[in-house]
Amino acid sequence: MYRVLQRWYHRRKYQEGKTISRFIARDVRRDALIVSVSRIDEGILTAKIRTTNILYQVRGLVKEADYSPVQDIRIEDLWDWTGKSFGGLPNGTSILEKE
Repeated sequence: MYRVLQRWYHRRKYQEGKTISRFIARDVRRDALIVSVSRIDEGILTAKIRTTNILYQVRGLVKEADYSPVQDIRIEDLWDWTGKSFGGLPNGTSILEKE
């Protein structure tokens, strides 16, 4: 029964041509432009992904990023974030740190 409800929810939430956005850290937003949902029952989407540090963008430190090339991504991995919980990039660094 859980799988049936989960599939229904995924089909409703993830639709082709729709952009889904979520904050994955306090200042980092990820946008996913859904290209194809043909494998949604397997838990896989085909999407273009854009991850933006909102604070950097608002302060003019970085330009708005382009979407990545089309890629297959598991729904459970779509919102994973490996960086710090506040202020940084996915690899844990900051553009403000001096090298």
